[in-house]
Order: sequence, then C-alpha cells, then structure tokens
Amino acid sequence: MKLCFRWCLAGMTVIILCLASQGFAASGTKPTVKLTYWKSIDDLPLYVAKEQGYFDESGVNVELKFIKGEQNALAAALRGDVNGGYISLASLIKLAEKKVPVKVVLWMGHAHEQTKCGIHVGAQTKYQDLTDLKGIRLATGGSINSKTMLTHALYKGDLGLKDIRALWGATPDNPMQYEAALRSGGVDAFIV
Repeated sequence: MKLCFRWCLAGMTVIILCLASQGFAASGTKPTVKLTYWKSIDDLPLYVAKEQGYFDESGVNVELKFIKGEQNALAAALRGDVNGGYISLASLIKLAEKKVPVKVVLWMGHAHEQTKCGIHVGAQTKYQDLTDLKGIRLATGGSINSKTMLTHALYKGDLGLKDIRALWGATPDNPMQYEAALRSGGVDAFIV
C-alpha cells in the first residue's frame, strides 16, 4: 500500500507560482503569461500544453523562458520579468515563512494511484496511516526536498524524525529495486 501525498518529488515537485502583485491588462486580448522553465523532464507538461495549444484553448498566451536556478527564477518574478516559474517545496516553505507574496497555482507532478511518489510501503504492512509510522525504517535519498516532505509527513502524523529510523542515501535505480528492498525486510518504506 502506498501513502501518497498529493505532490511528488520529481526532482522535487515542479510547481508554478505567481506573485500576487502581478496582474494582466485585459481588454479583449488574451493575457500573456511568462513562465520560467528548466531543461528537465519535469517541465514536460509545459511543453505539451504549449505544443498542443491547451493554453490558447484556455484563453491565455504563454511564453516559456529558460532561467536556470530557483533564485534566478524568483528574482525574475519579483522584478516582473516573468509571472511564474519553478520552485521546490523546501524553498516555497521558506518563502511562506518570510511572507513573500507567492501563490501556488499548479502542482505539475501530483501522485496518481499507480505512481511511486510519496511514502511507499509494502502491500502487507501494518503501516496504513501517517500516525502509524512510529519506529518505521524509512529509506530516502536524503535530498533537502525528501527531508522536507518526510518531516512534513511525520508532523502530520504527530511524529518527528526522532520517532523513525531514517536510512539516508537510498536511491535504487528502478521500481523493482524498491520492491525487492521492501520484500527483503531490510526497510519498511521508501520516500520517493
């Protein structure tokens, strides 16, 4: 069974954010939205939507601009050069704490039932809810995004990192390796 959040780590979660201060002049013409992107598979939904004309069908003209790095994308948004772009969950939390006027308008990679995003546990396990995770041996790659997601999940289950046995640095190459590790009994869960 999988305990999935409605967000995925996909290099972290790719999100589109817009600054509250950005507006559009609407006088019968389509508004133009300038979005930053990275050259990453996580940006695939943007490319597909642009190429398939989904943005046009929705009444908006979208310009994609390549800007590398979250800090650069955020700076461009704060200057008004772009209307939105990619930012990780960890950075988003930091911005929210500082009351930066950022709004999440789309999660580009949320977990579907058949994906391997979130906390993945074996099918025959006692772990059914976030509150069940006390004492779990949970393996993760150890990135700041994984740790942020894990810490938040534990918080929602009224737990902390001290309540689990985190195994940092686990990044199997394919889903079958995750399954094998779970079946071996070496770990109880992965966060992916």
